[in-house]
Amino acid sequence: MNMSGSLTSQQAPCGRLVDAKRYQDQDEDVVITREVDYACGCRSIQHEYHDGCVSRKIVHHDGTVLVDELLSAE
Repeated sequence: MNMSGSLTSQQAPCGRLVDAKRYQDQDEDVVITREVDYACGCRSIQHEYHDGCVSRKIVHHDGTVLVDELLSAE
């Protein structure tokens, strides 16, 4: 991941207010990848593709996938 940053007191997918680390990267296959890793273990990942599609995955710290979707560009 190329860019990173720290966030404080962010609401994680589980509802807790925790610190988090944010990452962003660009590569040949995916235009932009954004990832947020929360101190509690929750995680949010988003990919934006060349064709305009966006995939999102949000995972609770216990491993439960809360969101896993692909949004097509229209």
